[in-house]
Amino acid sequence: MKKSLEFDSILITGGSGGLGRTLVRNLSEQGYRVWNLDRNPPTSKEPGEVFLPTDLTSSDRIGEACKEFLGTVGKEIVSGRRFCGLVHCAGYGGPYQEITKVSLEEWDIVFSVNVRSAFLITREILPVLAEQKYGRLVYVGSTLSRKGGSLSVAYSSSKHALIGFVKSIAAEWGRFGITANSVSPGYMNTSMGVREDQVDDHRKKIVSMTPSGIVAEPEEISRVISFLLQSESGYINGADWTVDGGITAI
Repeated sequence: MKKSLEFDSILITGGSGGLGRTLVRNLSEQGYRVWNLDRNPPTSKEPGEVFLPTDLTSSDRIGEACKEFLGTVGKEIVSGRRFCGLVHCAGYGGPYQEITKVSLEEWDIVFSVNVRSAFLITREILPVLAEQKYGRLVYVGSTLSRKGGSLSVAYSSSKHALIGFVKSIAAEWGRFGITANSVSPGYMNTSMGVREDQVDDHRKKIVSMTPSGIVAEPEEISRVISFLLQSESGYINGADWTVDGGITAI
């Protein structure tokens, strides 16, 4: 899948690991200049990748990163290029505890990474996208964007909130040629947020819960996101694409 020739830059949060890393690699191969906002640097940079160290719980640092990014993108737009948009891939699971044991600080951190950072970054880039009358915004949700999760009250609540945010952006900014959609993946072939010695047992448990009987490769989710970034996806707006092997179907 190749990008349109007039586009150059795309902004990604959480691009240094997991799904985000796969996405950075794929978009770089398509010819995009990928701006990666993450707390941690990638182990190795892709051609055209620009890493901006960013603590997504810090509104000040997010503002600084956006200013640096938009300063460069503004010059590219003047020279005839266009800014494609944003993939908000960063996510934080938070405490795996019942609600009575979740502290306000833990709750706030989950919402800061998963929702507030999406709001802050989107607010900064929307005027630029509206001015060029084109933009693609994709936000990574979860199967817990659609249902509750035992012992995952902060994470599940934040992912529900993210879907509401996406739909509101779609309704408000669609007239400017901007689309906002979410992709909610099921379990992927990553560390899955568990200790290394527990990965195999955890994967077997997940496979038994999934109608398709498999876990997804990050590449599969990346392809869906890549499609939503294309001009051909222009009539898809405000949608949540669930890619979960059928977990939410049962």
